[in-house]
Amino acid sequence: MTVHEFLSSFPFTKAWIKDPKERIIGVAHDSRDVRQGYAFFALVGSSHDGHVFLHEAFSRGARLLVVEREESVSPFEGRVSWAVALSTRKALALASSAFFGYPSRYMQVIGVTGTNGKTTTCFLLHSILEYAGYPCGLLTTARNIIGPFEWEPPNTTMESLFLARSLRMMQNLGLHYAVLEVSSHGLALGRVEGILFDAAVFTNIVPEHLEFHKTFEHYFESKKKLAMMVAENLVKNSPRILAVNGEDANTLVIGRLSGLPFLRFGCTKECEVQAKNVRQSDTSSVFEVCTPWGVFEVYLPLPGRHNVYNALGALALSLALGIDREAVREGLARCRKAPGRWEVIRAPQGFTVIVDFAHNWHGLQHALSAARDLGPRRLITVFGCGGERDRSKRPQMGRVVATLSDICIVTTDNPRGEDPLQTAEDAASGVREVALEKPVEWFMVLDRVEAIRLAISLAREGDIVFLAGKGPERFQVCAQGAIPHNDYEIALRILSGGHDVVHT
Repeated sequence: MTVHEFLSSFPFTKAWIKDPKERIIGVAHDSRDVRQGYAFFALVGSSHDGHVFLHEAFSRGARLLVVEREESVSPFEGRVSWAVALSTRKALALASSAFFGYPSRYMQVIGVTGTNGKTTTCFLLHSILEYAGYPCGLLTTARNIIGPFEWEPPNTTMESLFLARSLRMMQNLGLHYAVLEVSSHGLALGRVEGILFDAAVFTNIVPEHLEFHKTFEHYFESKKKLAMMVAENLVKNSPRILAVNGEDANTLVIGRLSGLPFLRFGCTKECEVQAKNVRQSDTSSVFEVCTPWGVFEVYLPLPGRHNVYNALGALALSLALGIDREAVREGLARCRKAPGRWEVIRAPQGFTVIVDFAHNWHGLQHALSAARDLGPRRLITVFGCGGERDRSKRPQMGRVVATLSDICIVTTDNPRGEDPLQTAEDAASGVREVALEKPVEWFMVLDRVEAIRLAISLAREGDIVFLAGKGPERFQVCAQGAIPHNDYEIALRILSGGHDVVHT
């Protein structure tokens, strides 16, 4: 694209063009990625300011600098083209979409959002669509799959440049669908601007990420934006529809406000897609589902009622999009487990270890309730709270864990730059509240490896040890940096001292 064409893809308040015929051959928001002929976007985040790296981007050959502060380009006056945008992050999203040829126009794009269950619902949709014969790309915080290529994302934040490049890759491979996990941060910060969403699933909405959003109202409005993006997508001649949790008041409000047709899913008779006769084991769920397309039984190789709801969301949207119900059944039955979700290890001593990503009170309540439903002799839970995140949810997490567990071990999660003792004390305050009303044995062990070791040492035949919070993560983020850590591998190592360990 020429500089002139490139600038026409996003709004700006002021610009100076050295040569409108100069060509932009690449886009970057990290100055280390800039090459000769690139456009560089100075993104402003909570801990980094891209304006600090303008000199490096220029020295590496940037042909266009996009900034939020006009004074920052004064050192480059007359030497390089520049533009001032109200939000460089939104500008990057729109420019990236244009630079890669608006790839979302050439496939059906499904967004999945909610407080919990997003990743699993994405995996379920991907499995259904692939089994139905529609090649599908998958972009989540846990795993990305595009045709024969599969990889773990380097971080949980998917910037718009990555999304646009990935969608273009899907287009080049001729994929029919793209399933995207869409976070509240991505919606609020404009990372998904320029993507044409055709349909969406809303799993549930409860207060979360308030350290960023400040108020639940802002969090809700961010989530609602996805429904509005579906409603405003008038470019493609494809069905536009939502599937919303019929037992969650907030997702129902979004469905009604969208002006779009929507299906309610859940276990109550008011839902158009309703699960009945749910049976659970520690590795699977079986249930009957009543839908406008008929009644049929579903086998799901995932345990827990929360996963039944995730499956209902994927099932409802798939049927609404015209996917054959037998393909839906088989797609669910053959689905892969999302990494770090309900990973089961059978200990030789006769107890079970479960590793799960549940990291807020809502997720913990569902996951620990599912563990309780299995009828363990005792439930031993290891959990912590993330540092530099919403402190108000920490006591509630402690209350949930103490209410549902027989033994609680309060430890760290990712303390980041915060004092680990502070995060643990905040969580322990909720545990102490419950301990005043019911007998709860609990410990505080800040070293997470030692906390896991303690939990396993306390376990006896028939117990469940539940390691909550980190799931697939391979690092513990603290003030000193990222330290290698994976709950599953650590548990396996502690358990495997000369014995066979079965993991599923």
